Amino acid sequence: MTAPDNGSSSEGDVDSLGDAMADAVLSPCIESDDDTQSSSAATSNGRSAGKTVEAFNTAEGVGARVLRSIGTPALWNLSPFLILDHASVGQGAGFPDHPHRGMATVTYVLEGTMQHEDFMGNYGRLSRGDVQWMTAGRGVVHAEMPFVDPAHPVDAVALQLWLDLPAAKKMVKPSYKEKKADALARATFQGGSVVVVSGESHGAIGPIRPIAGCWFLDFTLEAGGEVWQPIPEGWTAFVYVLDGGVTVGRPGKEVAKQNCCVLSAAAGEEGVWLRSRPRSGTRLVLVAGEPLDQPMVLQGPFVSTTRDGAAQALHDYQNGRNGFEKALGWRSDIGKDVGMVRRKPRRKGEEEWEERDPREKGRGGKRREERNEAEVNPGKEGGGKAKGKGKGRSGGR
Repeated sequence: MTAPDNGSSSEGDVDSLGDAMADAVLSPCIESDDDTQSSSAATSNGRSAGKTVEAFNTAEGVGARVLRSIGTPALWNLSPFLILDHASVGQGAGFPDHPHRGMATVTYVLEGTMQHEDFMGNYGRLSRGDVQWMTAGRGVVHAEMPFVDPAHPVDAVALQLWLDLPAAKKMVKPSYKEKKADALARATFQGGSVVVVSGESHGAIGPIRPIAGCWFLDFTLEAGGEVWQPIPEGWTAFVYVLDGGVTVGRPGKEVAKQNCCVLSAAAGEEGVWLRSRPRSGTRLVLVAGEPLDQPMVLQGPFVSTTRDGAAQALHDYQNGRNGFEKALGWRSDIGKDVGMVRRKPRRKGEEEWEERDPREKGRGGKRREERNEAEVNPGKEGGGKAKGKGKGRSGGR
C-alpha cells in the first residue's frame, strides 16, 4: 500500500535504520525447543481470559462489510487500541478517499489483494500475508480498495487495527512501514508456528518497530497444540480468533471463531497459555500494546486528546492546513469511481457526479455523513462507557 514494492520504507519512516539492521541479521524462520512450554512458573504467572466479545457485522466504507470487535459499544476504552475490523471487500466496494490524523493503522492481508493510494503520491499493493503499518501523524488522505483480477475474482480479506498515538507523537510526519510476507519473522515450535509482524516470539523478532510499543503475532496451532507466549507486564493484550477455537489461560476459557478476548493484566503476569481444540487446529492473532496514560477523543477518522483537537483536525482537513495542504482538490485514481452516481447539474458547468453510498438508494441521492465521537478517560477497564455520540466512522477507514 505504499510506493516501494520491495518492502523498504517510504520517506519519513521512523526507525528505518533499525528496520534495515533487523532485516540483515534476523533469520526469517527459527525453530524453537523453548522449554518454557513445560514451566510451572509460567502456569502460575499466566494471564487469564477476560471480557470476550463476538465481532459485530456492520457496513463500512462503500459496499464493504466488516466484523468489528474493538470499537463497538461492547468493547470501548482498550488503550492503545481503538478499532479492530475483520474486513471482506469485493469488486466495486472499498474505502475511497478519506483522512486520518493522530493515529496509526495496521493492515494485515489474509486473502486476496488490497491496493492503497494517498495524497503524497504513494501507491502500492498488499497481497496475502503482507502487512502495512501506517502512522497518520499530522495528516493523511488515502484510499484503500481491493485489487481484483477479473479472470480470478477473489475478495480481499484483511484485519485492520487502529492504534492511538502518544500525545507527543500525534503531529509527526506521516510514514509507512510495509513488509511482504516473506520478510516477516517466523518461528516453529512443538504443535504450531508463529508469524511475527512486530514484537518477539520463540526467538523471532518482528521487522517492524512502531512508534509506540505494540506486538502483533499470528499463531497457527495444530489440533491439541499448546503454546506459552510471554507478554510485557502491564501491557493491554487481546486474542482474536480467525479460525477454529482456542482455550485461553489455565485452566482456561474457550474462545470461538470471530471472537475477541481481552487478557487480564495483573501485576506479575508474564504471558499467556493458548491451546487449540483436541480435534481441530486454530489460527489467531495475539496483539499487545503499551497503554497510554492520556484522554482519547475519537471523531470519525481523527484522534486527539481533546474535543478541541478533534474539531481542529476536521477544520484543517476541510481547509487544507497543518498537514492537509495536499488534500484540496486531490482525488485518488483507485477510488474515484466507487460510490459515484450521475445527477442533473444544478448550475451550468457544475460537476455532474456526486458521492453516494449504494445503501442510500431511494433517499434522494444525498451523501450520508456519519460522525463517531467518543471521549474516553484512561485508567478504566476495556469495555468502559464512552462519552459522546456516534454510529460509525466518517468517510470509511
